[in-house]
Amino acid sequence: MVFLFLTLFTVVVAWVFRNPLLVYTAVFLVVTNFVLYIWAQYSVNGMKVERRHPPHVMAGREAEVEVLLENTRTTARYGTMGFDIHAKLVPGKEYTPVAFLSAPPGEKVLSSYRVTPARRGVYELGPFFLYGGDPFGFYKCWRKLRVPTELVVLPDPVPFRFRQPPSASMLAQDELETQPLAGESSEFLGVREYVSSDPMKRVHWMSSARHGKLITKQHEMNVASSISVLLISDEAMWQGIGHNCPVEFAIRMVASLAYASCFNRFKLHYLALMGDNYESQAGNGQGFFRELSIRLARLSGRGAINWDHSGKVVLGYLPAGSSLVILTMDLGQSSRQRFRNMAARYRSVVVVTFNAESFRKMQPAERPGPRLSFGEGYLILEVFYGDDLGATLEQINEKSMVVVR
Repeated sequence: MVFLFLTLFTVVVAWVFRNPLLVYTAVFLVVTNFVLYIWAQYSVNGMKVERRHPPHVMAGREAEVEVLLENTRTTARYGTMGFDIHAKLVPGKEYTPVAFLSAPPGEKVLSSYRVTPARRGVYELGPFFLYGGDPFGFYKCWRKLRVPTELVVLPDPVPFRFRQPPSASMLAQDELETQPLAGESSEFLGVREYVSSDPMKRVHWMSSARHGKLITKQHEMNVASSISVLLISDEAMWQGIGHNCPVEFAIRMVASLAYASCFNRFKLHYLALMGDNYESQAGNGQGFFRELSIRLARLSGRGAINWDHSGKVVLGYLPAGSSLVILTMDLGQSSRQRFRNMAARYRSVVVVTFNAESFRKMQPAERPGPRLSFGEGYLILEVFYGDDLGATLEQINEKSMVVVR
């Protein structure tokens, strides 16, 4: 602005006094302004930007975003600055500056930055703003490049100690749903006569010597117990601020159980009720954990639950005989009656509720840790804002998943 004012002032003075020196000075300043303005515009044009990053990242963990700048002009560019917008990805940080020292003509140059997403969800990165100007800094120009990319932030699982039954062969098969798993079991059941398909390493030599024929050690078939999780995503579960609402705590708990299935023998059945809609998935292992995490990252549905319809969905997707975990806010009289009826179908029922007042004020309770109480045929765990979700999951595991002591 000062440079433009001086140029205008010189032009006016030269016009009034008609002095050749003043006229030459005015012409010089006008031409300089014009040249510098064109230079500034040229510095941000003829550039292409490409953004690269992993399609999925974990909440709370650092991720690298690469930015490729391509100079399509025939002259090199130096000292180019860009700003990548990611307003919702990191609270309080709407953009990240990206610097390119030089951009040779017809080539792509790489620059990168690191960002740590605060919460799970699906985010759009962009637009990207290129900033440039003349060498003296008189003119500054911006160019907006619409290069949106989608970044899926997965929920961060909570580590907890998972306790499992000492032997699946001791479980009553009509009481607990099981699923065959790959691998060889170490649970010894007894001995039987050798058949040609048995490996020699399973031969019980002492019994073979005593009976005068080959005897094979028999092990149980690898099986996994079944755990069912019912997430009730109504409006009450979404009350709160940002990632501090109860549904975010519930999603982390579901992700943690799925992660535990990668290292422990159980099958997880997941069902989320969202108004008239629902989504479900069942399985175990690394692939199941990844697929379920992507679903949980995209979860945004909510609404009042129509139990006349949803009750049939629960019966269809959550197998009888499994250990049922319910994540909800509502514990009214009708809900208590409904959970009491479920207790007759499932091996155990644990209802995890969230203290609405604590989440609304974002204040932890005076007494830390989950609170345990008893309903009619089921257990109730009340979670407050700031509680240790790992301790909550350990209590759920201890009360409902440890079948044999």
